[in-house]
Amino acid sequence: MFFSYAKRIAGQAAPFLTAALFGLLTLAAPAPAQAQAQVYGPGQFAIDGIPVVCGGMPTVVTSNIPDMAMNNGQAILMNPMALGHLPTVLKLYVYAHECGHSVAGASEVAADCWAIRTGRDQGWFPPQAFQLLIAFFRNNPGSLRHPPGPQRVQNMMACYQS
Repeated sequence: MFFSYAKRIAGQAAPFLTAALFGLLTLAAPAPAQAQAQVYGPGQFAIDGIPVVCGGMPTVVTSNIPDMAMNNGQAILMNPMALGHLPTVLKLYVYAHECGHSVAGASEVAADCWAIRTGRDQGWFPPQAFQLLIAFFRNNPGSLRHPPGPQRVQNMMACYQS
């Protein structure tokens, strides 16, 4: 399973996201600008205490990437300087999006859709989390590969409902 994990909720184990989500335990603490990358093997990474894994891919925590996160085809790279301030559900979304590229290919829309459906199906992305996603993408103009933020959110809402 690409993205599955277990988390305790109200004393009961619930299936959740296992996507080598970088040790976001470390995302809360600022890292030095030229900090050495931390490599976590598959199944060895956690985001805010929630274990994640993306297939057999390792997770690399490094501030030496030009984005919040990336999937280079060999690992999921997470930037703790860019992600540290985000709520846990958005950190999980970012990781799931990058993991989604391993499943859905290069399409940003498909990776978004895969991430949101995975979050819905595993219970870590409830409908009310869209308010956080809307705020996250509100002023995002998009890029050559990414649709503008408001369009991305609309696409993800459609995926969530399908």
